[in-house]
Amino acid sequence: MIHLTATFHAQPGKEQELKAVLTRVLEPTRNEEGCVRYQLFQDKDNACHFVFQEQFKDQQAFDLHGKTEHFSLLISQIDNLLECEPKLAFFNEL
Repeated sequence: MIHLTATFHAQPGKEQELKAVLTRVLEPTRNEEGCVRYQLFQDKDNACHFVFQEQFKDQQAFDLHGKTEHFSLLISQIDNLLECEPKLAFFNEL
């Protein structure tokens, strides 16, 4: 199982644009073969801060996710909206 947390920080004033881009990938990703969980959160105290919590059944499913059209579109649309590079953290379930 692949467990991933991806953190995004919007530039001030770009929160709504980033939110729109991030939410557009929710449904198509959740419908991918091998996607177990794909949830997006926005910090209650800092509207610029977004976190995806993701689970994929295996490395192959995760790799396929990275090759989808909706993921490629996401990557192409977020660059001018982010304050810094996204932070990815992979976890082992205990």
